Amino acid sequence: MFYAAYYSAAGVLGTYFPLYLEARGLAAAEIGVVMALGQGMRVVGPTAWGWLADHTSHRVAILRSTAGAAFLAFFPILLPGGIGLVFSVMLAFQLFVTALVPVSEAIAAMNLRGDPHAAERYGRLRAGGSLGFIVVVLATGALLDRAGVAPTPYAILGLLAVTLASTLVVRDASPGEAPHERVSVRARLAEPRVRWFFLSVLMMIFAHSAMYTYFSIYLAGLGYSKTQIGVFWVLGVIIEVALFLTQGKLFRRFELLHLVEASFVVAAVRFLLIAEFADVILLLVAAQLLHAVTFAVHHSASVLTLQRWFPGRATARGQALYMSTGYGVGGTLGSLMAAWLWSAVSPSAAFLSSSVAALLGSCAVRRARKLDRAAGLAAQVTPQEQRT
Repeated sequence: MFYAAYYSAAGVLGTYFPLYLEARGLAAAEIGVVMALGQGMRVVGPTAWGWLADHTSHRVAILRSTAGAAFLAFFPILLPGGIGLVFSVMLAFQLFVTALVPVSEAIAAMNLRGDPHAAERYGRLRAGGSLGFIVVVLATGALLDRAGVAPTPYAILGLLAVTLASTLVVRDASPGEAPHERVSVRARLAEPRVRWFFLSVLMMIFAHSAMYTYFSIYLAGLGYSKTQIGVFWVLGVIIEVALFLTQGKLFRRFELLHLVEASFVVAAVRFLLIAEFADVILLLVAAQLLHAVTFAVHHSASVLTLQRWFPGRATARGQALYMSTGYGVGGTLGSLMAAWLWSAVSPSAAFLSSSVAALLGSCAVRRARKLDRAAGLAAQVTPQEQRT
């Protein structure tokens, strides 16, 4: 229930909030800065919340309190004001929102610990979030076509309230850990395979930033209606659901980091199609269907890899580093780059930079995969771990 509620709110925020800000009078560059702010807060927010969750083991309490604080922090967006007000509201709002994903992912990881069917169960959890996204984004798009974009903040507030209510049924697993799960986060980060992997995560979210910031405005400029824009967003999520529900077989057949590497190649193709052929409906549909690989495969394989590298009491910090490096550093840099290219060059140039970033990311994860394989072979000879 939590994933469905949270990703419904995130879906409306990402899909329609830029259009609302445009109608409110913000320029494209200002919208880029506001959306980049959300990514920027992820540089430090997830790490801080993840550290608190791991050191106190009060993950559910942190999830509930930050969900409530995010709901309250978003309320002032209803007041009149320009970029100053919007920036201040989003700064406070994003501070608390950055806790929700890493803490919820850590709770899921702890509950799935030791489960031989972890990939299948995690896929079903994420599918619930994707289904919520589909239903709410489509319904909101139809509503906004009739009523205009003015109701957007009210819809987001309602969904944040549902997200808060859903945290009341979340339960954590026992905080205990086995001796083999005790790893030093600092020592793990010193490993080249881990550093190359996090660099690849940064490049993948960098590649998606133009879409997260400008995709709706880009399509509106090409003449698509708000309902059509919602449909294009949802197309990718529909196929994403199918992937989440069947990913167990895929992940048993292929090495996790090999799947991550493949997702970068697909991302390069996807963003090239959006940059050059978004006015051709069939090609735009094809590009959005590739979301199943560029997001779903990449995300699940990355989360499961981090569960292996950061087990036990390091779980929340591992997930937080994923969020901070990817959505924080990568998202911020990608959003700012997209904003500059959008204004100084052309909208399509912003998406071409995404394609280039994906190709660079594939090189980084290929290096991480080779180092991880070498580390696995070495562990068979000397199975010792760096411990806290």
